This record gives sequence, structure tokens and C-alpha cells, in this order.
Amino acid sequence: MKCPYCNKSMEQGVIQSSQEINWQQKKHLINRSDMYEGAVCLSPRSFWKGSSVEAWLCRDCGKIVIDYSSGIE
Repeated sequence: MKCPYCNKSMEQGVIQSSQEINWQQKKHLINRSDMYEGAVCLSPRSFWKGSSVEAWLCRDCGKIVIDYSSGIE
């Protein structure tokens, strides 16, 4: 994949966590998408597998592109 910011090659990988992975408008003490209006759950928490979402890394400009439609668990 080409970086949409600098047009250089990106590396495919994952972002993972033992908790739910969310996008929120600001940082909250509790990380749960169902508690905050407008929050988007990128990958739900899985007790056995953890949570992960496909991501592309650009080492040249320091950007990460996340495709949360993949919802890897």
C-alpha cells in the first residue's frame, strides 16, 4: 500500500491490545466505546485472543492507516 501522505511504501501489520481498541474524540479513564457518544469500536475485546486491527505503517512520515472494517480478533 502507498502512504496517502507521502506516497511511499507502507508495511502491513496489526495493532493489538488485551483490551477493546477504540477511537474516541478524547482520552477517557475507562476505555469502552459503548460509554461515549461518537466513539467507534475498532476491535472488540476477546478474552482468549485479545483485540487486534489491521494497520499499515509508514516509517518515512510516521503515519499509521487503520482499516477497522477487518475487525481482526
